[in-house]
Amino acid sequence: MKKLFKIGHTLSIDDYTSLHLTGSYKLLKLGPDFAIIKSGDYIIEASGEDLTVDTLSEEVAVFSFREITAISLKLDEQQGSFYGE
Repeated sequence: MKKLFKIGHTLSIDDYTSLHLTGSYKLLKLGPDFAIIKSGDYIIEASGEDLTVDTLSEEVAVFSFREITAISLKLDEQQGSFYGE
């Protein structure tokens, strides 16, 4: 299917329990209580209790936790060497 328009990158946190990512991304690591995602030039790390992956599609990802305990957003300065890319 041909895309009609390019979707920009958006990151939102709802009720401190879910992380919504819109736009192209790459799932780098996923565990029972954490997710590490690359979106654009940024690395997003989220951890919490009882991770559930609600949606993983081409340009949308939704991760829900019972409670988010930590989240970080870092510029990926190492472009290609940090997470095994």
